[in-house]
This record gives sequence, structure tokens and C-alpha cells, in this order.
Amino acid sequence: MTQTLQTTAPSPSRPTAQERDSAMVQRYIEGETLEAIGGDYGVTRERVRQIVSKVGGSMAAESRKRRLEKREAETKAASQAFMASYGAVARTAAASGSTRSETVLRLAILFPEMDKDLAESTLRDSSIRFDTRAQDIFSKAVVEAGLYYLVGAELGLAPDPHFAAANLDLDMMTELVAVLQQGTATEEDISTILGIIGAAKRHIAEHPETTITGSRYDELRDELVPALGWESRQGASPWPPTRQTVMGKYTYWNAALESMGLAASKTGRPPGLVKFTEALYQKAICDFVSDMDMAGLYPSHDKYTEWCAAMNAAGNEYPSSSSIRNYFRNWTAALRFAQGETGSLSAAEQDQPTASAETEDRTATCPICSHEAWPIVRGLWCPSAGR
Repeated sequence: MTQTLQTTAPSPSRPTAQERDSAMVQRYIEGETLEAIGGDYGVTRERVRQIVSKVGGSMAAESRKRRLEKREAETKAASQAFMASYGAVARTAAASGSTRSETVLRLAILFPEMDKDLAESTLRDSSIRFDTRAQDIFSKAVVEAGLYYLVGAELGLAPDPHFAAANLDLDMMTELVAVLQQGTATEEDISTILGIIGAAKRHIAEHPETTITGSRYDELRDELVPALGWESRQGASPWPPTRQTVMGKYTYWNAALESMGLAASKTGRPPGLVKFTEALYQKAICDFVSDMDMAGLYPSHDKYTEWCAAMNAAGNEYPSSSSIRNYFRNWTAALRFAQGETGSLSAAEQDQPTASAETEDRTATCPICSHEAWPIVRGLWCPSAGR
């Protein structure tokens, strides 16, 4: 019987430890990371570093130095290219009061090809002085909402969601919701906050002598913000904003109060003494609507702001647009009053009740703080209960 001999190919020899270590050093010199090399050989990053240091010696160290220098040069070149393309725009935005993050966002929207991470790091290390004031975090409407909210908290007002739904500016509502959603406020928290803002605006319209001092504002804020946990998860200044933020928008505390229909806070000022009389509020809106009719323009809220500034500059002092809106409860009601007084409202329109008149008989009394409140869905809530 013939016996067939079978031959097999010899298995490849495994690399020696010295060959393995040399291969690690070579890969490191070529630019691979310690993690990547260790992963292929089943050892830790620290073990690869030890081998490179022991076997590679000065050659590996010099290679690492050159690699870092190359990386720094590439980063520097990229930053210089970024500044050449966008530096002038960034400086202009900074000069206009924009923060660094706002500037990066502006650039990213208009130049989608831009590297946002490179923009952030380059502008952070640049000599451009961006605005870092806290008031830049919040819009003017959101700042005003914070003041209304704390006035409502000070008075212990129950939420008034019916009035809020019918009368609060939609832009303010959406902006505030966006701010609170960045923090820890729940949907029910947000609904309650807006309801209290509505209650405060309604109370101020009915009681224009209402005021609050800057120190009391900050005391309430310091109590409420930590207790309710509305700090931003992203480290931004929590809402409501500080008194300094409010004053950053208006320069003076009393200017903020009067702009929002509140009485100026002055030592020794008799309660109930307000800057504008009821007759002047009515005269202001009637004069404005009359002037707009003569000019063939629609009497919008923005137009009133421009008209009021022009009248005040001419020496005829009139209430601000926010004060007018607070006095009449909303801008539409103000226009209805003026058009009714001037006879420019049709008979059919005059028969239509205003939003406030429709719900005038639906008021109730808050059982906690005794302030007048409107019926609400989830019961009454009073921040000052138990004080």
C-alpha cells in the first residue's frame, strides 16, 4: 500500500516582543494615537506610552514635538483664515452689543459652510471685546415679563390664565416659554407663571399706583429662583432676571416701572399719586388715532411708540405704549376706545364687547390672599401663601 505524505504550510511566526515594540514606536512616529495603537495590540494607552518612551527614546519625543508643532501651525492657519473671512463682521457685531455666542450663531446662519467649533475657539482667543452683560441673555419682553411676575408674587395674586390668554403679547409668551424650557420649569410651571403675569398686568391696569422697589424685586427673585429651581441647565442667568439686568434695558429703575405702567418708586411719594391721569391716558390714544387717521396710517403699537417719542421730544409728554396697553388692558381695547370716542368705529363694531368686558362678570376672589382672581382650571396658586 502506497502511503501519501501530506505536507502543510508552516504557520507564520509570531512577531517577537522586540518587533512588536518597534512596530508600536514606528506607528507612533507616523502620527497614530496611543489609544489606537493600544487597541490593536490589546494593551492600555499607558503601556504603549511606556514602550514608546523606552524603545523610541529621543526619536519618539522629537517626533511628537514636530507633530504638535504641525498641529498648532494648522490650527493657527485655520484661525487666521477665519479672521480674514469673518473677523470684520465679528468686530462689527461686537461693537453693536452682540455676545460671542450670538455672533457665532449669526455667522453660522448666514455662512453655513463655516466651522462653528473653529469660530468659537478663534473668537474666544481673539482680541475682540464682546458684550458679556447678563441683560443680553434676555429680550426686553422677557425682562418685562420677569418684573410683572415678581409684582404678582409680591401681591400674592392667583394666576389669571383667562386674562393672560386674551391679553398677553404672543411674542412675549413664546419667548418666555423658550427661556423657561431651557431650565427646569414644567409645562404646568410655565402655565402658572404666565397666569400670574396676566394677573399682575390686570391688577396694574386697575391700580396704576402699584409699584415695587428694586431691592424688594431682588429679594423676591432670590427667594423664588432657588425655591422653584428654574436655573438654566446650560449655566445661563436664571429667569426672572436680576435688577441690574432690568436696569440695563432701561438705565433707571423708575424708567422700567413707568414704561410698564407701574408707579415710580420714590421715597416719600404719597400712595396713589401717579404720573399720568386717567384723562391723559384717554387723550393720548385719541390724539394718536386721530393723527394716524389724518396721515392715512394704521394706528399700530409700533407707530404709537414712534409718535410718542416725537410728541415727547416736542415737549408734549404722553404715556408710553406699554403704559397705554396696560391701562386699557390690551392694544385692541385702546383702539376701540379711541375709535369709539372719535366716531370712526362702525355701529356694528361698537356693539362688539371688548375681551375684558366679555369676562367682566366671571371674576372670583382668591381664598388664599383675598385678591380678585379669575376662575382657573387647576385651582388657585399663591406664591405668598403661609408668609
